[in-house]
Amino acid sequence: MRGILFAFVFVGLGVAAARAQSPMPGGMPPPSGMSLAQSAAMRFPQPVRVGDLLHRLVLRPVEAQTILGRVRAVVRNAQGDILVVMSYGGFMGIGGRSIAVPVDAMVLLGQDMEVVAFTPQQLAAFPTYTGSGTMTVPDDTTIKVGLAKPSH
Repeated sequence: MRGILFAFVFVGLGVAAARAQSPMPGGMPPPSGMSLAQSAAMRFPQPVRVGDLLHRLVLRPVEAQTILGRVRAVVRNAQGDILVVMSYGGFMGIGGRSIAVPVDAMVLLGQDMEVVAFTPQQLAAFPTYTGSGTMTVPDDTTIKVGLAKPSH
Protein backbone atom coordinates (compact mmCIF):
# COMPACT_ATOMS: atom_id res chain seq x y z
CA MET A 1 0.00 0.00 0.00
CA ARG A 2 2.81 2.41 0.89
CA GLY A 3 4.45 1.74 -2.50
CA ILE A 4 1.21 2.48 -4.35
CA LEU A 5 0.70 5.69 -2.38
CA PHE A 6 4.32 6.78 -3.09
CA ALA A 7 3.88 6.07 -6.81
CA PHE A 8 0.61 8.05 -6.87
CA VAL A 9 2.18 11.04 -5.12
CA PHE A 10 5.28 10.87 -7.37
CA VAL A 11 3.16 10.79 -10.55
CA GLY A 12 0.92 13.56 -9.18
CA LEU A 13 3.94 15.78 -8.51
CA GLY A 14 5.23 15.12 -12.04
CA VAL A 15 1.91 16.18 -13.54
CA ALA A 16 1.83 19.31 -11.37
CA ALA A 17 5.40 20.19 -12.39
CA ALA A 18 4.57 19.71 -16.05
CA ARG A 19 1.56 22.02 -15.71
CA ALA A 20 3.65 24.61 -13.88
CA GLN A 21 6.08 25.00 -16.77
CA SER A 22 5.68 28.00 -18.99
CA PRO A 23 3.40 27.41 -21.97
CA MET A 24 5.88 29.45 -24.05
CA PRO A 25 8.62 27.04 -25.14
CA GLY A 26 12.18 28.03 -25.87
CA GLY A 27 12.38 31.78 -25.77
CA MET A 28 9.78 34.40 -26.33
CA PRO A 29 9.68 37.28 -28.80
CA PRO A 30 10.88 40.48 -27.19
CA PRO A 31 8.13 42.40 -25.41
CA SER A 32 6.88 45.53 -27.12
CA GLY A 33 9.47 48.30 -26.90
CA MET A 34 12.37 45.92 -26.10
CA SER A 35 15.13 45.47 -28.66
CA LEU A 36 16.39 42.07 -29.80
CA ALA A 37 19.70 42.74 -28.01
CA GLN A 38 17.94 43.56 -24.71
CA SER A 39 15.79 40.45 -25.03
CA ALA A 40 18.81 38.27 -25.89
CA ALA A 41 20.67 39.55 -22.82
CA MET A 42 17.89 38.07 -20.67
CA ARG A 43 18.43 34.58 -22.15
CA PHE A 44 21.74 33.87 -20.38
CA PRO A 45 24.03 34.32 -23.41
CA GLN A 46 26.74 31.65 -23.53
CA PRO A 47 30.05 31.73 -25.40
CA VAL A 48 29.97 29.46 -28.46
CA ARG A 49 32.52 28.90 -31.23
CA VAL A 50 31.08 29.86 -34.60
CA GLY A 51 32.31 26.56 -36.07
CA ASP A 52 30.19 24.69 -33.51
CA LEU A 53 27.03 26.37 -34.81
CA LEU A 54 27.48 25.35 -38.44
CA HIS A 55 25.08 22.70 -39.77
CA ARG A 56 22.87 22.73 -36.66
CA LEU A 57 19.16 22.34 -37.25
CA VAL A 58 17.10 25.49 -36.76
CA LEU A 59 13.77 24.75 -35.12
CA ARG A 60 10.55 26.60 -34.55
CA PRO A 61 9.98 27.07 -30.78
CA VAL A 62 6.81 25.06 -30.35
CA GLU A 63 6.26 21.66 -28.83
CA ALA A 64 6.33 19.98 -32.27
CA GLN A 65 9.71 21.67 -32.96
CA THR A 66 9.24 21.93 -36.72
CA ILE A 67 12.55 22.07 -38.59
CA LEU A 68 12.86 25.45 -40.32
CA GLY A 69 16.33 24.94 -41.82
CA ARG A 70 20.04 24.56 -41.05
CA VAL A 71 22.80 26.97 -40.06
CA ARG A 72 25.00 27.61 -43.13
CA ALA A 73 27.25 30.44 -41.93
CA VAL A 74 27.69 33.21 -39.39
CA VAL A 75 28.39 36.67 -40.83
CA ARG A 76 28.85 40.25 -39.69
CA ASN A 77 27.14 43.09 -41.55
CA ALA A 78 28.49 46.61 -42.13
CA GLN A 79 26.89 47.80 -38.86
CA GLY A 80 28.77 45.11 -36.91
CA ASP A 81 25.68 42.97 -36.23
CA ILE A 82 26.15 39.20 -36.19
CA LEU A 83 23.72 37.28 -38.40
CA VAL A 84 23.13 33.55 -38.70
CA VAL A 85 22.74 32.51 -42.32
CA MET A 86 20.33 29.61 -42.49
CA SER A 87 18.64 27.64 -45.20
CA TYR A 88 14.93 28.31 -45.02
CA GLY A 89 12.23 26.26 -46.60
CA GLY A 90 12.82 23.03 -48.39
CA PHE A 91 12.26 19.74 -46.58
CA MET A 92 13.63 18.92 -43.11
CA GLY A 93 16.26 21.63 -43.37
CA ILE A 94 17.46 20.56 -46.82
CA GLY A 95 17.09 22.83 -49.82
CA GLY A 96 15.27 26.10 -49.66
CA ARG A 97 16.94 29.48 -49.84
CA SER A 98 19.39 31.26 -47.55
CA ILE A 99 18.24 34.02 -45.21
CA ALA A 100 20.21 35.94 -42.56
CA VAL A 101 18.66 36.11 -39.08
CA PRO A 102 20.08 38.26 -36.25
CA VAL A 103 21.83 36.02 -33.72
CA ASP A 104 19.91 37.89 -31.00
CA ALA A 105 16.70 36.42 -32.45
CA MET A 106 17.97 32.86 -31.90
CA VAL A 107 18.72 30.60 -28.95
CA LEU A 108 20.55 27.35 -28.36
CA LEU A 109 18.53 24.27 -27.47
CA GLY A 110 20.85 21.31 -26.98
CA GLN A 111 22.43 20.53 -30.33
CA ASP A 112 19.90 22.67 -32.21
CA MET A 113 18.98 26.34 -32.47
CA GLU A 114 15.58 27.98 -32.33
CA VAL A 115 14.34 31.20 -33.89
CA VAL A 116 12.38 32.89 -31.10
CA ALA A 117 11.78 36.43 -32.30
CA PHE A 118 10.20 35.77 -35.69
CA THR A 119 7.31 33.63 -36.90
CA PRO A 120 7.73 31.35 -39.91
CA GLN A 121 5.61 33.83 -41.89
CA GLN A 122 8.00 36.66 -40.98
CA LEU A 123 11.02 34.51 -41.89
CA ALA A 124 9.44 33.72 -45.27
CA ALA A 125 9.40 37.48 -45.94
CA PHE A 126 13.16 37.85 -45.22
CA PRO A 127 15.15 38.67 -48.35
CA THR A 128 17.29 35.94 -49.86
CA TYR A 129 20.81 36.23 -48.45
CA THR A 130 23.36 37.13 -51.14
CA GLY A 131 26.41 37.92 -49.01
CA SER A 132 26.53 41.51 -50.20
CA GLY A 133 27.77 43.86 -47.48
CA THR A 134 28.71 41.08 -45.07
CA MET A 135 31.85 39.21 -44.13
CA THR A 136 32.04 35.65 -42.84
CA VAL A 137 32.93 35.31 -39.17
CA PRO A 138 35.83 32.84 -38.82
CA ASP A 139 34.97 29.41 -37.37
CA ASP A 140 37.30 29.89 -34.39
CA THR A 141 35.60 33.13 -33.29
CA THR A 142 33.59 32.97 -30.06
CA ILE A 143 30.22 34.72 -30.00
CA LYS A 144 27.44 34.71 -27.41
CA VAL A 145 24.10 33.00 -27.99
CA GLY A 146 21.20 32.83 -25.55
CA LEU A 147 19.83 29.60 -24.10
CA ALA A 148 16.32 28.15 -24.39
CA LYS A 149 14.54 25.90 -22.02
CA PRO A 150 13.12 22.72 -23.57
CA SER A 151 9.48 22.98 -24.58
CA HIS A 152 8.65 19.45 -23.42
